[in-house]
Amino acid sequence: MKIRFRIRGLNANASLRAWLEPQLERLHRLIPVHAAEVVLERQLDHAPAFCAQVHLAVPGPDIHTAARDHTLEAVWLKVVKNLHQQIERRKGRQHSKQKSNRSVSGPATRWSGLPVGGRI
Repeated sequence: MKIRFRIRGLNANASLRAWLEPQLERLHRLIPVHAAEVVLERQLDHAPAFCAQVHLAVPGPDIHTAARDHTLEAVWLKVVKNLHQQIERRKGRQHSKQKSNRSVSGPATRWSGLPVGGRI
């Protein structure tokens, strides 16, 4: 997975990236993520000051979220939690679609074109 960080208004050092990357890698275990774009901002003229936006390039529609909070840790936890919920919701929808597709191709009926009751 390719991760691109855009960090504004913060000291963008290696330890910050090392703290963020493993949490994104955990999401990669749930769904194949081709790329991730992370925007972290500290806006002193806004309250709450910290803002985070994440865009995940995944199979199907991309997943994205944004959050704002008073600390960097709190905003990041909100973003990761929201991404995790979106991924789980998508997996649940896919699972229910697979179940409904199986039930649609149920037993042979008179209109299905298949023999009924063993008659040919």
